[in-house]
Amino acid sequence: MKDSAPHLITAAEFNAQVRRWSSEIKALAQATLATGTHGTGRLREQFAAFVDTTRHTDPNVDGQGEAPAYKVKFGFDRYGVFRAYGVGRGWVRVGGVLTRGFRARSEREIREKTFNVFTTELFRKGMTMREINTHKFLSKEKGTDKVRTPLDWLDQHINRRINALADHVQEFYGDAAMRILLEEIGKVRIVKKGNNISIQ
Repeated sequence: MKDSAPHLITAAEFNAQVRRWSSEIKALAQATLATGTHGTGRLREQFAAFVDTTRHTDPNVDGQGEAPAYKVKFGFDRYGVFRAYGVGRGWVRVGGVLTRGFRARSEREIREKTFNVFTTELFRKGMTMREINTHKFLSKEKGTDKVRTPLDWLDQHINRRINALADHVQEFYGDAAMRILLEEIGKVRIVKKGNNISIQ
């Protein structure tokens, strides 16, 4: 019985695997937000996953004309970062520790390129704008609200499942390399000239 040719994964199949992976991460992240937050639910509802396939250097890598996925992106409100670190409402992270405090320059001031008394003083001390934008002061007042807590709602799911994505990538690009090798083997000629044998 003649052996059939091995199935080499196509870009379309690879893209479907990557989209399934990103959808799983999205569902897990939304489930964590549903149980770990008690706000409006806007962060969970607007969280989105994207798979880009448009900027690949070889769109015909599988010989069938579909560009393979090259990037997975997740989109969410900036509040998602605050929630992950447990900051906001008078809480900041200083040296990795969550504490009462405030930033030297607010997001609005950074966006509108305005200065305040703290920014001006730090600038006089020789700090760069990048350093000033991330600088935080400890508050002398005790917080009256409940202590904020970090919530790892996205990174934990990516970290636990990154090997599954790596397996899909390895399988697809391994098959792509095999496809190229099989095509080249079909073009190889053994040429004999006298006692010399060459492969062309």
